[in-house]
Parts: sequence; structure tokens; C-alpha cells
Amino acid sequence: MSDTSQNDDAERSLVARASRAFDRLAGYHQTIGLAVSGGSDSLALLMLGAAWARARGRDVIAATVDHGLRPEALAEAEGVAAICEQLGVRHDILTWSHFGRSGGAPGQAEARRARHALLAGWARMRDAGLIALGHTRDDRIETFLMRARKGSGWHGLAGPLPLAPSPVWPDGRGLQLGRPLLAFGREELRDELRARSLTWVEDPSNEAERYERVRTRQLVARLEPEARERIVRIMGAAIDSRVAALAGARAALDLCQHDGEETSLPLAVISGLEPDAKLRLVEALVMAAGGAETVPRREALERLSGRLVEVGGMSGGMTLAGAWVRRKQQSIGFSAAPPRRGADDAAPPAWDRAHALLADPAAEALGV
Repeated sequence: MSDTSQNDDAERSLVARASRAFDRLAGYHQTIGLAVSGGSDSLALLMLGAAWARARGRDVIAATVDHGLRPEALAEAEGVAAICEQLGVRHDILTWSHFGRSGGAPGQAEARRARHALLAGWARMRDAGLIALGHTRDDRIETFLMRARKGSGWHGLAGPLPLAPSPVWPDGRGLQLGRPLLAFGREELRDELRARSLTWVEDPSNEAERYERVRTRQLVARLEPEARERIVRIMGAAIDSRVAALAGARAALDLCQHDGEETSLPLAVISGLEPDAKLRLVEALVMAAGGAETVPRREALERLSGRLVEVGGMSGGMTLAGAWVRRKQQSIGFSAAPPRRGADDAAPPAWDRAHALLADPAAEALGV
């Protein structure tokens, strides 16, 4: 084999491709956190992240969340710790001890929120500004099908992006989530794990058909490769649309004024925005003002966005997701709605969150 062929093979190798994805997401962060459950996707993240860190002179640390929901979970977390020790990666086990506030077993949303909150606290303690997650191309396709079934717009059909802010607030303030494996199929990652004699754990909940994600995963497994590729191409168009909308919204956000309690969006600015960019901007300002963790329903955002520029459409103002939105002479004001506004223990709105919600998602990392 010629030197050129060997170099080409090295550039196309899974490790090299993953390293390029890590390069594009890591930015200035010296320490990168890895969320590792012990499943195949996250174990591949650990293996590839450790290889990247060694080659680049960076630091990676890992954490496993033990939700306390299965008796074998602690042993699985300790198994991850043993692999981390072999790879020279510092590892912590994070235990969730306050689940099921209703008295029963927690739902998926509650467990997800707790997991992200624990990871955010851990990242802050370990001085990691980015947490990498093991989502794969299979996860992208599953998300697309689930959202398409619910009638999601282009923004939702883009699916998970390589870079995003932490979904928990204020726990995750200033923290980014990275997804370096979105261009990789689950099976190619498993092949690499098998080649390295690394064994992953199977969560029995991944076979529970009462969960929509599990049913969708089973459907994706039956899809022909051509069908998967068509979905990925559609998602590529959705991502292009989403990136353009975010860029337009970011430019408009730079023209807003903040006085500590309220941000003012000039009417002339919002009137000149493309519809999707306007929606993304309003979404970010509402979530920043109200402190909401979940994105308001699209219908509510569209209704509010339409009324912002209507003459007389905002008489008396509106509340949405904890935010108070009012029409002023030449601008729209966004602030915290009562009772949060003025409460003794209420922190002022963090407008840096609006910038985080509209940040560049580093979509180029999908092209490794």
C-alpha cells in the first residue's frame, strides 16, 4: 500500500473523524466533560474522547449518573469507572437521591432534568465548560421521525445539533453541550468497541415498547440504508434553515437594549426579520426573561410574534412562559412576569441566556 493510500485511510478512520468533530466543538475549553452511562454510544464517546485528548494535549473527565432506579445501576457505573481508569480518564459517579417527588417512580422528563442538573453541577465543580454527549446519527433519525409524526416545523426537524446550551436553568448557566458523534452510526461505533474488546451494558428500558423512543428505534432498525440517507438529507436542509434563522436572530439581538430588568427590542428590527428568525428571537427573549427551561409551544410563540407588530395587538401586554411582554412606543419590552418580578429572592433576568440560546450550533461538525 502506498504512503498516500495509508494517509487517506488514516484520515477516514473513525478515530480521525471523531477527533475532527471534537476539534470543532471543544473551542477554547481545556477540560471537556463526558457523560458516560455505559451504553455503547457513550462508551464509544469515552474511547474516542480519550484518544482525542491524548493527541491534542487536552483534558477529558467523565461522569456517570446513577438514578437509583435499577439495582444494577451502581455496578454499571463502577464498571465505567474501571474502564476510565484503564484509559487514564478521571471519573465521578453522580447519584440522584431525590427522585419521584410525587411518591412514585419518576417520569422520563423528571429523570432527564435531574441528570442534566447533576451534570451541570459536576461540570462547574471540575471546571469543564463543555459536556459531550454520545448521541449518534441513529438518534438524529429517531428524533426526526418522532417530531415529523407530531407535525414539527423545520426548526424541530433539524434534530439535535452539535452544540447547544445546557437545558437546565439556572444550574446550566454558561455550560454548553456538545455532540461529536452525530455523524456516526451506532453499528460502526459498536464495531470499533468490539475491535477494542470493550463491552457495553444494555439498559432494559431500551426494550420497553411503552416508550415512543424505543418504538421509533425499532422502526429505524428496519429501514433500508437508502431511506436513512434520504432522512439525513432532509435533516440537512432543515439544519441549513435553522442555522440561517439563528444567525438572523443573533444579529437582531445585538440591536436590543438592556437595563437590567427589561430588554427592549426595536420595532423596526423585528419588522425586518424573516419569520423563522423572528420566532427564534422571540423564543430566546421570552425564555431569558421568564427563566423557562422548556421552549414554549410553537403556536403560542407564533401568536405572540404576530401580535408584536400589529397596531393595537399588544394593548395591556401578554405573559408567556414566565415572561411579561409589552408594547412600548418604538419597541417591545421583555421582562419577568409577576410574581417573579420584584420577588425578594428572584434574580434579575440573565440576558446572556438569550445569546446562549441563539449561539452558532457548529453544524459543520456534522460533515466529518
